[in-house]
Amino acid sequence: MRRVLPAFALFVISLFAFSAPAQTPPQSHFDGSSWWSHVKVLADDNMEGRETGSDGLKRAQAYVVDQLKKSGLEPAGANGFYQPVKFIQRQVDESNSNAALIQDGKTLALVPGDDMLFSSKSNTGEKGFTAPLVFVGYALKIPEKNFDDLADENLSGKIVVYISGSTSDIPAALASHYSTTVERWKSLRAAGAIGMISIPNPASMDIPWSRIAVNRLHPSMELSGAEFNDTDGLKISLF
Repeated sequence: MRRVLPAFALFVISLFAFSAPAQTPPQSHFDGSSWWSHVKVLADDNMEGRETGSDGLKRAQAYVVDQLKKSGLEPAGANGFYQPVKFIQRQVDESNSNAALIQDGKTLALVPGDDMLFSSKSNTGEKGFTAPLVFVGYALKIPEKNFDDLADENLSGKIVVYISGSTSDIPAALASHYSTTVERWKSLRAAGAIGMISIPNPASMDIPWSRIAVNRLHPSMELSGAEFNDTDGLKISLF
């Protein structure tokens, strides 16, 4: 199962004011050194990765606001330069989660971190269910290339198993778009699927499994609101 927590973040918003006098004369141009100085500040370990809602991000925001003021900008947020934005934070609760493969009456329990990882993308709130699996290649539907792994497949009520990535004869930009979780699930849901299991493609694994497994319990975030729920109806997602 997963935990869903509310979270807030502040976005920095500014509006250029032509009539407002600058507190400090703005630079006539930005050279490489000036840009690099900003990068060094924002990438410093003191910013702690600038994770959404963290103290490190607040320090980074304060630095950006200070630079905006020095450039003569006026705020356009709800609270000066800041605009509060609500997020939903999701985190997998492995202590109350389990998955298993059942075949011919035999059950094989899967170990999180070794055999598979739970994704926090599932959001129906259903606590337990059993469903058949069906393998459908890359699970891609790309109209521009008349490519459809889902054609003639009965996916109603099933969990789709697929290999991550795309076939090599699809242009990279197009493949990248349709390989996103949002686009892939859009097609799978329309075909009646209730879940998906991604098999990592060794040919395109830039990050080793061991590193992915270590970070598996890191919370994910998305904008709060039904209109931002891109995986609505997804009962289970594993990889």
